[in-house]
Amino acid sequence: MQIDATNADLREIPVEKIERNPENPRLVFRPAEMETLQESISQHGVQVPISVFRKEKTFILIDGERRWRCCLKLNRKTIPALIQEEPDPLTNLLLMFNIHALREQWDLMTIAVKLPKVVELLAKRLRKPPTEEQISKETGLRRGVIRRCKLLIDLPERYRKELLGELNKPKSQQKLTEDFFIEMERALKTVERAMPTVIDNKNRVRNVLIAKYKDNTIKDITDFRYLPMIARAERVQADRGAATRSLTRVFDQNSYSIAQAYEDSVSDAYSERDLIVRTSQFLERLDALTERDLDDELRGLLEALFARLSRLLGKSR
Repeated sequence: MQIDATNADLREIPVEKIERNPENPRLVFRPAEMETLQESISQHGVQVPISVFRKEKTFILIDGERRWRCCLKLNRKTIPALIQEEPDPLTNLLLMFNIHALREQWDLMTIAVKLPKVVELLAKRLRKPPTEEQISKETGLRRGVIRRCKLLIDLPERYRKELLGELNKPKSQQKLTEDFFIEMERALKTVERAMPTVIDNKNRVRNVLIAKYKDNTIKDITDFRYLPMIARAERVQADRGAATRSLTRVFDQNSYSIAQAYEDSVSDAYSERDLIVRTSQFLERLDALTERDLDDELRGLLEALFARLSRLLGKSR
């Protein structure tokens, strides 16, 4: 869905008679970005008209809130606008989402805040809960983005507020990002399924992990991907008891990191499985080789490999 400007009326309208759209998911307007746009408008004016619909004696924004905010600060009297018919509530929301899909400007959390309402209104229209594919088609959001939004939606309110506070900071000053919470929530969901007794209180565990990330005990958000691997220790024939102890220790206030827990519990087992997989693939490639495929370099490498394997297998007997 895109804005249909074919029947819109292009006019200069009073800036003071415009109101923000309450359904606009965008909540964060970073000062540096706004200052750059404001400087452009000050020098060159508004080059792209905003889009609005009339509601009684005012105009409601569909697209162009940043341009409108800048004009307010610059005390501009009017702004060019495409005036359209008032959309129904669902269409209004979907317009917001599709504008984002075209420009990739909004933070993920701002989308997540409004997504439940989209799902609710779509369900009323369809008379059944919409599928992920239907949500994607209507909003213009990729299915992967929708899944990531759901992880943020499910966060307790205190963490959503903390994240929104971080998003209002310049990017360089943000510590707890959307990706941090997404990686953490994915990991904790898997741990809960695989080892439900390890997490006694999820908010307590969240607080521990946030503290460890802030003090650099957890050095990178990708470290969270080790947690599911530890929780699934039995899949690689690793010691479940050692994995349980490592996770329990990670989830306590201390200097024990996720990376260290992985090394202490399942690292060797995963390395062994990786070696088995790679060796199997190598043997399949060897089966396809003929004498004519062997140049001097490859022949030399295979002979060196044969010598090392002979020594290794000889020692194991």
